[in-house]
Amino acid sequence: MKYLLFYIKICCFLFLFSCMENTINRGVIEVPDTVAVIIDKENKQKKNTEKEIKKIVKKEDKNIEETNPPIKIEEPLKTAPQALVNKIDKKDINNKSEIQSDIDIKYQDFNGPIKIGLLVPLAGKNAILGNAIYQSAEMSLFETKASNIELLPIDSGSTIESAVQAVKILEKKNVSIIIGPIFSSQAVAVRSVLKNNIPLLSFTNDESISGKGLWAFGFTPRQEIAAVFEEMVKYKIKTLSVIIPNSAYGSIALENIKNNSSFLDIELKDIYKYSTSTNSFSGLGLELKENENKEIDALLILAGGKKLREISSRAQYRGINPKTTKYFGISSWNSPQILGEPSLLKGVFIAPEQSSFESFVSRYYKIYGAIPPEIAGLSYDIVSLCNSALNKSKNIQGFLNFLTRPSGFNGVFGYFSLSSNGNLKRKFASYQVMKRSFVKK
Repeated sequence: MKYLLFYIKICCFLFLFSCMENTINRGVIEVPDTVAVIIDKENKQKKNTEKEIKKIVKKEDKNIEETNPPIKIEEPLKTAPQALVNKIDKKDINNKSEIQSDIDIKYQDFNGPIKIGLLVPLAGKNAILGNAIYQSAEMSLFETKASNIELLPIDSGSTIESAVQAVKILEKKNVSIIIGPIFSSQAVAVRSVLKNNIPLLSFTNDESISGKGLWAFGFTPRQEIAAVFEEMVKYKIKTLSVIIPNSAYGSIALENIKNNSSFLDIELKDIYKYSTSTNSFSGLGLELKENENKEIDALLILAGGKKLREISSRAQYRGINPKTTKYFGISSWNSPQILGEPSLLKGVFIAPEQSSFESFVSRYYKIYGAIPPEIAGLSYDIVSLCNSALNKSKNIQGFLNFLTRPSGFNGVFGYFSLSSNGNLKRKFASYQVMKRSFVKK
């Protein structure tokens, strides 16, 4: 009997140890090519049963420029709410496939730990943002058990000159890969001075600068507009009016709106523009005419927070009835501030997948005791991706081959894939505005 009890204790210990082992084996999922095809089909055909989302990532009351800046990020991105820290992701993330390089290896093979430079602001007004990025990178290295990577963080400052100076220091340290910076102007300058074809994985959402070994990982207007139009197709939208910011971002968004509406044969009716220089509705300069033709199928509003509430309410007042006209939006809608607004009830918006981000927030909080900004999730994904690629590569050429594999990856914000021209393709989730919550469709 004594030996039996001892045997049972040993079995229990081994079971607990295996559970602990699985909980830290996280990172970017490598998606097989066949799965990628299925994902693309599901993105257009599959309609999931509605499932209540308990909490959606909190967004501060910012204007559309701060939510989706086309050129650079000047302010820290939005943070998740305190309530998310109690959620724990119990799913293990395992590698699912490998990719074979069909390009001749022309680079010197890796020798020893691979040095990766992290180019972020670690001091000054953006220090909180930069340090969160650094901490999420550390967290990724720990959870993916990246033993062959040496991370070298360095302060990029807030100017082009400071970024160039920082990258020259990293080059002297013989880094093989550089992650960052967060500003597009810095990314362009860094790319121009980099030698030896060092890959640059930037946090910017200005994809106009991408290419030649520079990737823009931020959420871009092109990605979000394409996703929301895919959602409109499901609702058989044929006529559309839009409300957009009168800004550089608005111009980029409008160009993509026109391209998508033309391609999908959706008639673009009225185009309204509002000012981004004020937080008061009286200063928005938004003049909505009494719409004689109130039979438009949809209204797309590119705004967020309090401004979105004001604009949607005014649109309803001027005759665009949300009961007969479907209201649509992008990720800037993803804020508890819009809940309870009658004009937005049953409205639909697209946003990055929230469930995996909630898990990331929970794990980050347990380690660092703080709620990470949204951009920290991008940092986690980039480092996880680098670790996966380096484990399958002998040199930089092999790294690049793996990076641009057609099947793509699953990360903190869901499915994404990289192209050789520096662009990213992302899969977004669809949410409907209810009285007290957002419901995933």
